[in-house]
Amino acid sequence: MSSVVSLVTASLETTNTKLAGCLSSCGIKLRKGNEFMQLMGDRGEQTCWFFEEKSPCGQYDTSALIAAWDDKEWHEKNPEHPFAYMKVAFDNAERLTDFARRSIPTVAVAKGKKVAYLSLNASDSLQKEIFTKLNKR
Repeated sequence: MSSVVSLVTASLETTNTKLAGCLSSCGIKLRKGNEFMQLMGDRGEQTCWFFEEKSPCGQYDTSALIAAWDDKEWHEKNPEHPFAYMKVAFDNAERLTDFARRSIPTVAVAKGKKVAYLSLNASDSLQKEIFTKLNKR
């Protein structure tokens, strides 16, 4: 025996919290009384967000923005749209995070008021040179 949990149109929901945040930033409200649902599935636990059909001002259509999220053609045609800027900001944040993860960490070494930044893969000779300079008065 099964029970119906939600009859919300699929085009008005998303499990992508970044997308949900952007919809919310456009003024689109979460559906009252059915804002979200915790789902268990193959990907583990996810939150599904349910939205109203349009922003209160009527300018933003929820299903159109959800469809536009990963639509390269839409983004090429609407590069100045606020929603496009938000999507690009999240994409850039992911790229920057990936870049930082792939880079070699740097440590700050301080001695008194002197600070040196040293890559963790610095050669022994460079490390010696840096520590020598830090130890000089």
